Amino acid sequence: MKNALLLILSLAALPCIAQQQEGRPAYCDDIPVMYDKSAARPALPKFATAPVAEYKVQVAILKFSHPKDYPFHRSLVARYRPCEQVWVVESRESFRKRSEAEKLQQELIEMGYSGAYLIEILGYE
Repeated sequence: MKNALLLILSLAALPCIAQQQEGRPAYCDDIPVMYDKSAARPALPKFATAPVAEYKVQVAILKFSHPKDYPFHRSLVARYRPCEQVWVVESRESFRKRSEAEKLQQELIEMGYSGAYLIEILGYE
C-alpha cells in the first residue's frame, strides 16, 4: 500500500518536474556587470536603422500553466520567456498607432480578457 501511494505521488509530480526542466539560455545567468573592468565583450552588430515605437496588447502571463491548456483567441500568440520561466500571451500583431492597439484592447476586453493592457515595444526600420 505504501509503495502504491508513493508511485501515485511520483506520477502526479512528473508533469511539474518536466515543465521546470526546460533549459535556460546562458545569458540568463551570465548577465554583464556595468562598469566591469574585465575585457570588453564583443559588440552587437549595428545596422542603419532607427527605433520606432510600436504597441502590443498583453492578456496573460502564465507561470505555473501552459498556454496549450487554454483556447486563446486566434489574434493572440504565446511566447516563452526563459529567464523568467513564464509564458506571455499577447497580440500577434504590433501596431504603430496606439489607437489601433487600444481598439484591439477594447475588443479583447469585451471578449472577456479583462486584464488586457498595452505594452510599448521598439521596432526598427
